[in-house]
Amino acid sequence: MAKTETRSRLYWIRKAGASLMFLGFIPGAPGTVGSAATIAGIWYLSRHEQLSRFVSPQQPLSWWILSIALVGVSLFFSSHARETFGKEDPGPVVIDEVAGQFITFFMVPITWRTLLAGFFLFRFFDIIKPFPVNDMQQLDDNVGITMDDVLAGVYANLALLAVLACYQWMRGYL
Repeated sequence: MAKTETRSRLYWIRKAGASLMFLGFIPGAPGTVGSAATIAGIWYLSRHEQLSRFVSPQQPLSWWILSIALVGVSLFFSSHARETFGKEDPGPVVIDEVAGQFITFFMVPITWRTLLAGFFLFRFFDIIKPFPVNDMQQLDDNVGITMDDVLAGVYANLALLAVLACYQWMRGYL
């Protein structure tokens, strides 16, 4: 097999994986599209009886392992972004949103309300990039592309857990 043919295959594999099977090329807000696709996947996981026994936010070890695996997948697919997409942090790369959005729901019960709140919290932290999220984006190549979304997911998770705790606390007094 010729070297250019192999490089071409890897190029298309990276392009398809990084853009979440080309969803990242939908014009407008590709990060939002990637996050919404992740929410749909989490909803499906939570409603699929056989899968939810093994992979659910209430199964912390399996959720954490899957989160780490998604970060690894994001690092692989977003590597060489400049060569693949022509930019350092290209818009069509949305696999990092998948990893960050997934982290948002660690130890969170999945309902349509928590999915909606987690979606908006993650997008909020991903867009405003509070310290040190924006610093993570300055890291080299795929690490910078992925780690800012991972940290935004951690912030969104902590915020969502705080909102749920406040809700439960207030509910006890009403």
